Amino acid sequence: MKKIICLSAVLIMLVTLAGYSAAAGVDAALDGAKKAGKAVMLELGSAGCGPCEQMKPVMEKLKEAYKGRLEVIFVDVRKDRDAARRFSVFAIPTQVFLDRNGKEFHRHMGFYGYEEILPVLEEAGI
Repeated sequence: MKKIICLSAVLIMLVTLAGYSAAAGVDAALDGAKKAGKAVMLELGSAGCGPCEQMKPVMEKLKEAYKGRLEVIFVDVRKDRDAARRFSVFAIPTQVFLDRNGKEFHRHMGFYGYEEILPVLEEAGI
C-alpha cells in the first residue's frame, strides 16, 4: 500500500511540474526576449491543427529573416491552457505580436502568410 501511495504522489507531482514547466517556459522565453530588447511573435496553436501546421514554415522564415530582432515562440495551447487564457485565445492559430517592452501591438487569428506579416513588423519598426 505504501508503494502505491508513493507512486501516486510521484505521478501527481510529475503532472503538476509538467504543467508548471510549460507556463514557466513561455514566461522565461518572454523575459529573455524583453531583456534582449527583442519583439516577440507568439504563435498560439496546437500540433495537428491544419492551419497551425501551415504556420511552421512561416515561423521558420521569420526566425531567419529577423534573427536578433524578433523572437518567434510557438505555444501549444492544448498543453498550456493557461497561456491560452492569458492571451485570450478563442481560435487557433492566433498570432500575438509584442513589442520590446512586452506590450501587445498586433493580433491575428488563422493562417497568417509571411508576406502579410512583413508590413506589420515594418510598421512596428522591427
